Amino acid sequence: MSKDGPGQTLQDISYTVRVSRRARYARLKISPHEGLVIVVPEGFDRKLIPGIVESRRAWITKVRLSFDRRRVSGVSDTGAELPSSIDLAGIGESWRVSYRNEPRPGVSVRESGGEELVLAGAVHDHALCRSALEGWLKRRARAKLEPQLMRLASIHDFKVSAVSIRKQKSRWGSCSSRGTISLNLKLLFLPPLLVRYIMIHELCHTLHMNHSVRYWKSVARYDPDFAVHDREMRHAWRFVPAWVSRPD
Repeated sequence: MSKDGPGQTLQDISYTVRVSRRARYARLKISPHEGLVIVVPEGFDRKLIPGIVESRRAWITKVRLSFDRRRVSGVSDTGAELPSSIDLAGIGESWRVSYRNEPRPGVSVRESGGEELVLAGAVHDHALCRSALEGWLKRRARAKLEPQLMRLASIHDFKVSAVSIRKQKSRWGSCSSRGTISLNLKLLFLPPLLVRYIMIHELCHTLHMNHSVRYWKSVARYDPDFAVHDREMRHAWRFVPAWVSRPD
């Protein structure tokens, strides 16, 4: 479990502090949607945070400039407009999206021809459209990601008690002490190898509820390139469209 603290500012650098029971040391995360987040373990001395932020000022400035360049060049979808297409790289699907304004409350979603999504109703309300699309993404993730996870579990003899699909803000997945694995629906947008890595990551937590040496040896057994994939996950936000990450 993690908890966000109030936003803070060090001169021209604003940031949020997030306390995580899983964290072993302080680390910095930046995304165009959340900004700078300082993740610290429970009991961490917050008086040390300004010094940590100041020591990473050059890196923070560099990353922020890269975000600005992506916005200008259009490399990353940093806007929050509704999509005209949805590419689900994680499951190899691409969908066109059309909107039909109809005089009725709410917004419905239906699939047409296996390659088009039709949203109908009060489509002028972007919040309703995003909510309808999020519901569809959750159903798609349950139909595709859940069976994939269970196949991996079966092949490698992991015991999974249940699977849930959620829209998580800061985690790609989680595993409870009872063997329930939760997958973030945003995995649908990631490359397949990274999706598999997250699944292996969580499956290994059914054996070790920590990030010990034994845990990482288990991960390495099922994903020899886990270190590469773990590094790539630090920037995996770039695969997720802003309309999905935007809070309503």
